[in-house]
Amino acid sequence: MTNDYRIESAGSAFILIDDADEQVNTYRTEDAAKKDLERCKREDAMWESAKFLVDIAIKTHMEMYGVDRDTARYWINSAMGGA
Repeated sequence: MTNDYRIESAGSAFILIDDADEQVNTYRTEDAAKKDLERCKREDAMWESAKFLVDIAIKTHMEMYGVDRDTARYWINSAMGGA
């Protein structure tokens, strides 16, 4: 799931807002807001990829060791340093 962002003008500034109507940041130019919007979209895509890979690792541990999802998630999380 990638957030839908929008840019709104606020006087002489531009505000980047996410799909939860939370303000991401304020910018002096629309171009700066657009650049950060693209950065946010790339970051969202990277997080989605990471979550997908962790889910694969969890499912693999469930199958390999015959444990439930919570136990496998705990093991994976512990191996990642509790991240």
